[in-house]
Amino acid sequence: MSLGRKGRLASVGTLLVLAMMGVWRAKIDPSRMSLLVTAVIGAVTSIYALFTYEILLQNQEMAKAAVDSTKVMERSLRFSHAPNLIYQTINTKDPTFQAKEGLIRPIDNDDYKRARTEFTGGEQKEFVFALVQNKGQGAATNLTIEASYNITDSSNPNRNTSVVKEASAQILEPGCAVALCIFISKVPTADDRVALVSARLRTSDFYRDAIDEPALEINVDVGKHHVESDPNCVVRLF
Repeated sequence: MSLGRKGRLASVGTLLVLAMMGVWRAKIDPSRMSLLVTAVIGAVTSIYALFTYEILLQNQEMAKAAVDSTKVMERSLRFSHAPNLIYQTINTKDPTFQAKEGLIRPIDNDDYKRARTEFTGGEQKEFVFALVQNKGQGAATNLTIEASYNITDSSNPNRNTSVVKEASAQILEPGCAVALCIFISKVPTADDRVALVSARLRTSDFYRDAIDEPALEINVDVGKHHVESDPNCVVRLF
């Protein structure tokens, strides 16, 4: 019980005791006895009302504490299930990611099948992927990737092209990544380049799925997105 609440109850109790002592010592005319009874009833009613009011205040505080506790638990539970997706563009000479097997899972579409075929044909070729890493506490579910790139390929008669790539992954576990093949450079040179135009991720998690919340949409900041190239790769990324 708060100090203010104790003070209110003590003040009213003291006044009532003093009033009762005054009535006990005073000589009251019998004709005014009914008035005294009414006053006593009013005092008792006031005490009852005060106690009722204090009980209501206490219930409100308990209800607020319960709501706050529920919010904290909900945030903790949501955080434990929340993914944290990082988008980047990488350039590698090994599209199978054998050095990071189990951590990077290539999306097995037609582009990736073509990349695997080209990979067996020589070590000169380079492969550009869009990589989505999950660095959060929980798994990402129903992940979709939409990415647009401008590509300059000096070995292609159509030197400048634009491509739009789309893919999906049902589940992306924490600490893992999916790789979407963007470009295969058969004869890489320093004049070749791959520049991100736009990228958007759409994802959910197990907690959101359980409470039927809509999926999150993440628009990648092109100016801040990370690029990374393996040693000896010459195709430039932007």
